[in-house]
Amino acid sequence: MRRSDVLRPISLALALAAAAPADAPPRQVARYVLAESRKVVSAAGERASAVRGAVLVVDGAARWDLGTGTFPRSSAATLILGERGGWLVDREATVAARVAADDVASLFVPPAEGEPGPFQSAVRDLELAPVVSGPGPALDGRPTRRHRLEGSWVLVTSMPGRVTRIRSRLKAGVDLLEEDADAFLSPLDDPRRLLDLPPAVRAEVASVLASLRGFPVGILLEVESEQSTDAPGMGPLPSDGGRPLKVRVETARTVSGLEGRPPSPADAAALRLREETRVVGVERLVEPRETLR
Repeated sequence: MRRSDVLRPISLALALAAAAPADAPPRQVARYVLAESRKVVSAAGERASAVRGAVLVVDGAARWDLGTGTFPRSSAATLILGERGGWLVDREATVAARVAADDVASLFVPPAEGEPGPFQSAVRDLELAPVVSGPGPALDGRPTRRHRLEGSWVLVTSMPGRVTRIRSRLKAGVDLLEEDADAFLSPLDDPRRLLDLPPAVRAEVASVLASLRGFPVGILLEVESEQSTDAPGMGPLPSDGGRPLKVRVETARTVSGLEGRPPSPADAAALRLREETRVVGVERLVEPRETLR
């Protein structure tokens, strides 16, 4: 027998343990339906995308099964995620790929790749106002607290003979369930996959959202941007139609059907891969780059 044939089952067993809870009976089990959407409105028209499916949370680890379709840039329809990473699984559960939390976030907001070439970009004048909090709308009879965040910044991109400025304003509303929130919390609540923002802005906004305590049952992010271009020594250049290019992006997370219930032995098993599921490289389930945003 080859050494690789011995090591593969051992590696698989260790990887399975990273996403699934221990064999001890679950202490907390919760279910809900999670929907996330993104809409972009510009002079070119409107583009929209969304994912929606049932979530099972077992002792802080989660399984998200999409009702239809797949995750962005992926052929996977199920995500299993724990504190130490998890799995992307295809709809038939025939193959699965190991992923970290950063891999999941990059499905929705791909990181910048490659050399900048002649382009140089920098965020200027970033300002985030203090969070304003107050009572939020009830969800299934449960009280929530709403937190509002506003901010603005300028993204300056320069290349030989041209400087482009994109002035953006952010409005965010976050509804958090504070009572009995622990049963619903999991790494699936990472807000980064909702933040399609310049890296410097994304880091600051993610830090603010992470500081809020509770289970996010509703998030609405609205970003309005206006682009202008200057030629050094010539002043502003006219855009198509003679008006600055404006873009509005709306990203939302919505939770419904909250349910906590006594655990069962089958709950922990739902966070493990089936014996017949083959483990493959992540490139088998994820496209190298996003083809449509």
